[in-house]
Amino acid sequence: MNDLIQRLDAILKPINEAVQGINRAQMVRYVAIYMLIAGVFSLCGGAALMGVGALGGLGGAVGAIGIDAASETGGVTQEDVSEANQALSGLAGASAFAIVMGLLSIVAAPLLLVGALGLFQRKHWGRTLAMLAFAVNAIASLLGMFTGGALLNLVWVLVSAYLVYFFYRDEALKREFS
Repeated sequence: MNDLIQRLDAILKPINEAVQGINRAQMVRYVAIYMLIAGVFSLCGGAALMGVGALGGLGGAVGAIGIDAASETGGVTQEDVSEANQALSGLAGASAFAIVMGLLSIVAAPLLLVGALGLFQRKHWGRTLAMLAFAVNAIASLLGMFTGGALLNLVWVLVSAYLVYFFYRDEALKREFS
């Protein structure tokens, strides 16, 4: 683990030098505000994603029933049934992905919100929760890269991963917490 941290230190040296002049108390405050806002959006977005995923799954089930009924009555060709089944498979996959992303967002929301409160109070557990929330956010953004928003998600992966590293490694920032 120390070898990985030392490699990261070398790679991130220019960024670390750039943030050395920033007041750590102010940085903690800004990160806490970011976490509050991100927590609210994460909760709302997670609920919306789960709802969309559930509706997509319900639509797929209803569509499958309709395809079965239509194929039994002979109103459609086998080619139509095959094409409809492929579409329903795609819908099922997208619905499942939306539900997983929604669950990740809902898991991240309390971490972000409670972690923000801990940061505002300068509690050690708030720093730990912040690192955990940023790690979950990095994973969710990494998964989100497969949905089409690759560049924006890459930015969030890098920002979240750096914040985990910075909150773990920076001694001046650690001293802000009791």
